[in-house]
Amino acid sequence: MVVVAVASLPFLVVLLRRPVLRRLALRSIVRRPRESALVVLGSLLGTAIITGSFVVGDTLDASLRQDAVTKLGPVDELVRTSSAQEQEALAARLADLDRRSPLIDGVLPLTTATAAVAVPGPDGRALRAEPAATVVELDFPAARTFGADSSITGIDGDTPGPGHAAVGEDLAAELAVVPGDLLTVYAYGARRAVVVDRILPQRGLAGVSERSGSDSLNLFLAPGTIEELRAEGPVDATPPTASVAISNQGGIVEGATRTDEATEEIAAALGEVPGLKPVKQDLLESAEAVGAEFTELFGSIGFFSVLAGVLLLVNIFVMLAQERKSEMGMLRAVGLRRSGLVGSFAVEGWCYAVAAAAAGSLAGIGLGRVVAGVATDIFSGDEALDLTFAVDAASVETGFAAGFAISLLTVALTSAWIARVNVIRAIRDLPEPPHRPRARSLVVGALVVAAGAALIATGVPADEPYATLVGPVLVAAGLVPLLSRALNRRLLVSVASIASLVWAVIAFGLLPAAFEGAEIPIFVVQGIILTASAVALVSQNQEAIAAVLRRLGGGRSMAMRLGLAYPLARRFRTGMILAMYSLVVFTLVFITVLSNLFSSQIESFTADVAGGFDLQVSSNSANPVPAEELRSTDGVAAVATLADLDAEFSTPTTNGEFESWFVTGIDEVFVDEGPTGLNDLGRFPDADSAYWAVLSDPSMVIVSDFFLQGGGGPPEAALVPGQKLTLRDPLSGRVRELTVAAIADSSFANDAAYVSTTSLHDLYGPRVVANRLLVATAPGVEPAALADRLDATYLANGADAESFRAIVASNLSSQTQFFRLMQGYLALGLVVGIAGLGVVMVRAVRERRRQVGVLRSLGYDAAAVRRAFMLESAFVAAEGIAIGTGLAVVTAFQIVANDTFGDLAFALPWGQLAVLVLATFGASILATAAPAQQASRIRPAVALRLAD
Repeated sequence: MVVVAVASLPFLVVLLRRPVLRRLALRSIVRRPRESALVVLGSLLGTAIITGSFVVGDTLDASLRQDAVTKLGPVDELVRTSSAQEQEALAARLADLDRRSPLIDGVLPLTTATAAVAVPGPDGRALRAEPAATVVELDFPAARTFGADSSITGIDGDTPGPGHAAVGEDLAAELAVVPGDLLTVYAYGARRAVVVDRILPQRGLAGVSERSGSDSLNLFLAPGTIEELRAEGPVDATPPTASVAISNQGGIVEGATRTDEATEEIAAALGEVPGLKPVKQDLLESAEAVGAEFTELFGSIGFFSVLAGVLLLVNIFVMLAQERKSEMGMLRAVGLRRSGLVGSFAVEGWCYAVAAAAAGSLAGIGLGRVVAGVATDIFSGDEALDLTFAVDAASVETGFAAGFAISLLTVALTSAWIARVNVIRAIRDLPEPPHRPRARSLVVGALVVAAGAALIATGVPADEPYATLVGPVLVAAGLVPLLSRALNRRLLVSVASIASLVWAVIAFGLLPAAFEGAEIPIFVVQGIILTASAVALVSQNQEAIAAVLRRLGGGRSMAMRLGLAYPLARRFRTGMILAMYSLVVFTLVFITVLSNLFSSQIESFTADVAGGFDLQVSSNSANPVPAEELRSTDGVAAVATLADLDAEFSTPTTNGEFESWFVTGIDEVFVDEGPTGLNDLGRFPDADSAYWAVLSDPSMVIVSDFFLQGGGGPPEAALVPGQKLTLRDPLSGRVRELTVAAIADSSFANDAAYVSTTSLHDLYGPRVVANRLLVATAPGVEPAALADRLDATYLANGADAESFRAIVASNLSSQTQFFRLMQGYLALGLVVGIAGLGVVMVRAVRERRRQVGVLRSLGYDAAAVRRAFMLESAFVAAEGIAIGTGLAVVTAFQIVANDTFGDLAFALPWGQLAVLVLATFGASILATAAPAQQASRIRPAVALRLAD
């Protein structure tokens, strides 16, 4: 805000000390409040979009940070051990360090296991069940003293005794239980009946969970219960997770700031601790990264609407200058300096900028809340994230400052440009002479060509996307003024525009290495280049377009001639409106087409994800679904056993650091029945050969192109076959060097690293169990029906069976919802464009009232005047919509043809596009209805007078 205040000082000085300029600046605002309100409306949306993008980021950041309170509380670090004996020894050593360290203020052992929990009915069958609840054992009195504040632990009462349980509120809500209800716990092939003693809030240790999403499905049992259940089960079942929680000095957030110091002290005192994870620091850093990612996403997508608002401001001030041209000439003739004209326009624009920034900031908060509300459905599902709406004052200030700065800079530059008037031509209201190339234009053109050539020379060899995309465009643009003396300017602009259009479309396919893993801003730049080139091409050839339309209209329609005359005479204004429409329509249509491309490929995606299987069955590692028994089930043709485990990887791109991911062990059936497809076979002739090599060689691995990439967007720095990576067991710290055999297609089902199950046994020991089964159904069996049957049959195993088609459909549904959210967000840009057209038409009526008066005095009726204005707006809106739609369709087709998103079949959503185009065109006509009606009511005697 200090920057805003400093930037406003010159304008405040003019307002206070230059009464003439103040009067000139404020006169139009006061006399024409309706038009001023339209200007502010068109300008505030840019600020609203910027502020809204920050608010969306704040909301996601705060929602994820809330997990620090609900799922961790005083827990700052968590150490997972491989056995109860190791847990006990480590807890004793850490407790000794706690007594000596000023950084640590709590050590607490806890044991967890995944189990199925059900509410039994009168006949013994489950009424309601949760297949993947977390059973927790810890000492409640010790838990309440863990950390500096007992209120953040969420733990209440004594430790549950045998046959009793404390239930977390999320699990209680899922199962609809209250204190006194009976539950059945299934784990390790055994069961226990327990009575619910109390419901614990989702806070701190009561909500402790490493699950994704916001839920904590916790069940607290008496210590020793898990071992009793395990003793009754198979010896090869995955042992429970024995962990030690560590709390740092300070509160929930403050403690995380000491994580680095605490982990260094732990390492110094105990040596390397492989299972140590800075869980809270990771969570907070992830929250910040996700918030920043969504701020960038919405900011980048909304940039087109912001740019439309900038173009609206430019257009308005150019119209103001044209309307006041004679007045400006007379003011200059009586001694007002050019700086005075600049000052009067700039102060008027400053008033608009302040009002728009203030209103836009408030509107941005509302916009952010709407986006967060819509996004709640997108983030629902198995790993639901509860969105907590949040607004950081700094975000609102930043949005205000950014919107204000953009508006003010636009106004200042436009004012300096339009104040350059010739006094004689201005007083007589004469048209500007044809543009002639000057030496300055030649110099600027030469500099632009040199800059473009430099970008090409440096960017193309280095595969730098921005330089590669922009360089040729700058060369084409710079050649126009350089060659204007020798060649026709219209021809030059047309050729340069076509060249830029073609380059922006084919560059991604022509130089794929430069744009591999490109981020969102590069597509923003591409959209601007496409739109600017198309608008320049159309603007230079408006006469030819108008001639075609006149012929189609019979050539005798006076309304059409008048409707086309003004856009052709005022090319700059027409070009600004075209750019506003084209930018936003381009993005809206492009997203609509992409959304349709993905949503219509459900069968193709299902085939790619499923391979030769029809459904997958996930189950608890402590009591997995028995594969042999499943193979004998009616309707099952084949079963592949997969073992999913947490892992850590170090690759050439991680700079020696280990990053958390997951690893999957595969078996022969997985390869026989048809595994996930590969997009880079490496040295192997086909996918089967690559997978068989992984099965036979424990040093081989297959990873997806999204390996170690947690965020959205295209793959970043993907590995290539032949590269080395290191796999580490997070608990034992044992490592194995692996070689990438091939790169798999990323899928909705799994982006894990594939190795042989045999090799995992060597590294992970008894924790390797077949906790995910892929099932191929017999002919005629419906996968969804079989999945429901397996869920009921293997409830005690925590079975979660789902057909691959359902998995793909669920993911595509969320993706489609997100695309629609983007469409709604971008539709705000249409408001800017339509408001801009309305403002232009209102100004046009005022500017042309004398011409209208002359026409009316010559016998031109009111209906014909109204029709001419409607045709004028229809012409401009139709051109803008056509440009945006055409560019979006061509760009989408080029992306599909280049296999940027894989093997997709190109298809247009004709219905959606028709609704979008017709709604935009109809709204544009409605925005012009009032000005057109106003023009038709102009009385000749009033319009022909000199007085305003």
